[in-house]
Amino acid sequence: MGRISRSDGAITRARILEAAGTLIAQQGYAQTTNKEIARVAEVDLAAINYHFNGREGLYLAVLSEAHHYYLDGAELQALADSPLTSEEKLEAFLEICLPRLNEKQSWHCRVYTRELLSPSSLFNDFMQTEGAGKRQAMHKLISQIAGLAEDDPLVLPCLLSIVGPCMMLMVSGRFTFSSLNGLAETMSRAELVAYFKQFSLAGLSTLKKGGN
Repeated sequence: MGRISRSDGAITRARILEAAGTLIAQQGYAQTTNKEIARVAEVDLAAINYHFNGREGLYLAVLSEAHHYYLDGAELQALADSPLTSEEKLEAFLEICLPRLNEKQSWHCRVYTRELLSPSSLFNDFMQTEGAGKRQAMHKLISQIAGLAEDDPLVLPCLLSIVGPCMMLMVSGRFTFSSLNGLAETMSRAELVAYFKQFSLAGLSTLKKGGN
């Protein structure tokens, strides 16, 4: 019976999370009620408190799921610890991120984009807790790609030069008039990775020359 209960609980939790992510992506956190989430998930309202300790706990779980969808901390750390060359690590990073960032229909994309454009207090809390470990792994990875010491002040500008353009693929998905949507759709995955790799390497080279 214990196994069945745990299995049922995991299924219920997943249904609530999926319903919350979908509704919040469409309407925003402030406009989405627990009652509506419970109705769409087909669960009792009390189930939200049981599995997530209330409204804020549920939204933090939604943010965690959305963030994990794009950046897996263990995946980043494994890449940083791998014996690949700096260029190979850059290409592997882009291979991981670009296809996910270019998805327009996922609720993960819409929830995360909302927070990028208008961060909530809960997003800041999330970035100070769960997001902190991922930031450290990303910082380490970018320092390796750029060929810099982890404490070099140029690492943050280098991170921006790599991640910033990639994030525009996600943000542009909210605006149907954006020419970036057509660009991403006409390029294959390999072409997209190759372009961003070339762009990133050129930016890193310029930053390092300017810092010397």
